[in-house]
Amino acid sequence: MLYATHYEPEDFLTIVNEKKLEVFERVYVLNCGIAGIVFMCKDKENLYYLDRLLPSEEKTKQLDQIDFYEFHQELYAKINLDESQRRKSSSICVE
Repeated sequence: MLYATHYEPEDFLTIVNEKKLEVFERVYVLNCGIAGIVFMCKDKENLYYLDRLLPSEEKTKQLDQIDFYEFHQELYAKINLDESQRRKSSSICVE
């Protein structure tokens, strides 16, 4: 089973360098309509993501006004749901 874990920038870079993982990005849209990029990497067991959403310049101030804990909870839920759906889709395609 793949687990999604968020990391602060320094810890994320440490994992990328130590495990020699390839970094990729995905776009997520929050319920408030702010879209942004999240940087990630994964190995066979885990999905690691940078605990930041990088929105457009116009939306940065709006993102800063969102409750910190609600934002992180929503982002975590969206990433886990997305990854779960991707795993299901890839296992269907393989069969």
